[in-house]
Amino acid sequence: MVSNNNYKDVCDKILALSPKIRYAGIVNRFGKTLAGSMRSNVRPLFKPEEARDEFFLTAIRESMRERFYNSLGKCSFTLTVHEKVDLVSFLCDDKYIVYISLDKGLAYDDVERIVREANRVLLNI
Repeated sequence: MVSNNNYKDVCDKILALSPKIRYAGIVNRFGKTLAGSMRSNVRPLFKPEEARDEFFLTAIRESMRERFYNSLGKCSFTLTVHEKVDLVSFLCDDKYIVYISLDKGLAYDDVERIVREANRVLLNI
């Protein structure tokens, strides 16, 4: 699905799905950033060490959720709503995590559409 050579391409394509996407990134199961793309007119909210910690925490949460797949079914995506941004993450190919930061105010249906289209991007790589 996703290889080392095209992480950045995947992030760029996800970023192009909507002008409401601030950042699209791929992290491994340990939270290490493999690639990321930020919209050109966006100022980062995280300091580098905060981003590292956020991605690590996201990786741990995704890993912990897998324990409940038998009871609840596989998790499609996680939406975390903050005062300044909304964050979406989901597991891809059982080894990567896609992390997307969105502008506030996006309707839930639009978030679902972005996740659906991001998955299509990942399938076509």
